Amino acid sequence: MDPLVRELQIEADYGQIYIYDPATQLPAHDATEDDDPLQRALEDGNESRRFVGYAGGLIDVLTPSQFNWKAPMRIEVSHAPPESDVESWDHVVELPLPVPSGRLVFQASGGAAPIETEIPTGSYRARFSGRGYVAGAGEIEGHETYRLQLWPSEQTEPLLVRYWAGYDVMRPDA
Repeated sequence: MDPLVRELQIEADYGQIYIYDPATQLPAHDATEDDDPLQRALEDGNESRRFVGYAGGLIDVLTPSQFNWKAPMRIEVSHAPPESDVESWDHVVELPLPVPSGRLVFQASGGAAPIETEIPTGSYRARFSGRGYVAGAGEIEGHETYRLQLWPSEQTEPLLVRYWAGYDVMRPDA
């Protein structure tokens, strides 16, 4: 079977993009503020210095710009890990991503309308790649391009594959 490819335009706002399956984000009746996956993923991205955090089935991409209303996002779903081309990207991180309902959502921080696509259900390893990053104070509108490669995998730990040094300038204390 050929890999599944989707081409979307997603939005980033407040310097973040959330990626998740809505079925993994159902509120628990006994959840506390400490259980909030948005906050935990943000903290994970900053504290790990991967700048792509993970918590409870939710990926939080910390973008180098404040907003990008038309960010190209290519989604590639395959049956095996794709060949690496990290040298073509500014920043690359691998993370787990459960997709139990087959709905994959991309949502800008701040309550923007979700942008959805359908992919086969499963437990995936996700390789998030970004390029077109620009470092510097006051970078408001971004022109980044993103790719999300997915392949079947058991839950594994997040891994920083390629680090964009511009984060050292933009978020030295993160």
